[in-house]
Amino acid sequence: MSGARSGTRVGHGRRRGTLYVAVLSTALIVTVIGLAALLGARLLQRATSLTENAVRADIQAQTTIDRALLRLVNDATWRARYINDTWTAPETLDGVTTSFKLVDELDGNLANDPNQPVRLHGRAAVGDALRIYSVQLTPRVRRNLLVNADMEFGVSNWSGSDCLLEPVTDDVHGGSRALYVRNRSSSSSGPRQELTATLQNGVPYNFEVWAKMDSVSRTVQLVIETTGSESGTQWFVSGGTVVAPAWTRVTATITPWWEGTLESAAVYVITSSNTTAFRIDDASLTNANPRHALVVVPGTWRREILP
Repeated sequence: MSGARSGTRVGHGRRRGTLYVAVLSTALIVTVIGLAALLGARLLQRATSLTENAVRADIQAQTTIDRALLRLVNDATWRARYINDTWTAPETLDGVTTSFKLVDELDGNLANDPNQPVRLHGRAAVGDALRIYSVQLTPRVRRNLLVNADMEFGVSNWSGSDCLLEPVTDDVHGGSRALYVRNRSSSSSGPRQELTATLQNGVPYNFEVWAKMDSVSRTVQLVIETTGSESGTQWFVSGGTVVAPAWTRVTATITPWWEGTLESAAVYVITSSNTTAFRIDDASLTNANPRHALVVVPGTWRREILP
């Protein structure tokens, strides 16, 4: 009878041990599931973060190109300022680090030819994500507003303001003809060309001409004249360049303006003093607005392979 009671106690202990093992196993499974869920959440969070960083880096790399292009078109000295195939100093803002570089793919020299295209690279890093894009830029071909600018058609489209213009072929800068300016009645006498139909109000223009004095050195000045209905006649005169009896390039950037309706506009080549005869050849007047200096070459935009 005592043996029966002992057997009952042994069976009860075994049931308690089995229950403990079951509870422990369940707790372990719950812990493993919890850790797995936590790890999965962390991995998902990291993957989401990486995706977000990659998207931000992708967008910012392209935006960097836009910002760099804006800098270039507002900096006439950019070819000398930047070093070929060299990243600019990194700039960091709101967790995004950006920089850009310029590459002359023809000869590796940015400064030796202003007419060569360049490839602009934009780079952006956000966390572990890095993206680089590039696009090719080319100088815009600026239209010369002067007609018969190379004097190959003699005095066509040119007139003498208180002077005589004579086409010559014996001493020219380029081509086969130049204009000889003589019989000047004053220092402000010189060749003239009308531009009423093409000149724009308040726009800077690059004015250039090659000149050669007849005997002694004189200062040659370039002029844009405007007559507005509400501002009258105005002369916008360059500082001038000393020109010897040798072909010399004379350049100036002039911004003409007027009030009301433009009634007339013209360009002149004069001297600051004296009435010495001179020659001119190969003239040009182009829009100097820097925003028109560079254009994107269609079909050259690409995402670069990361190093």
